Amino acid sequence: MNKASALVAAIMFFLVLAFSASTISGSYEPFQQNISGISALLFSTYIIPFELLSVVLVAGIIGMFHTAEDEE
Repeated sequence: MNKASALVAAIMFFLVLAFSASTISGSYEPFQQNISGISALLFSTYIIPFELLSVVLVAGIIGMFHTAEDEE
């Protein structure tokens, strides 16, 4: 990858990021302030993203060990 295409990609990334961040509206105060309410939301409403995140993290850990093993 040459420097010009890397620069264009970086500029496009930051433009999209700035546009996305500027269009977010609303309040981001949590609805629940206690741990039981947060856990109820996590295991009911947000169960699919929670499980997908756990799979991605486990895959990352396995990949990290596989990469570290190949270096030696």
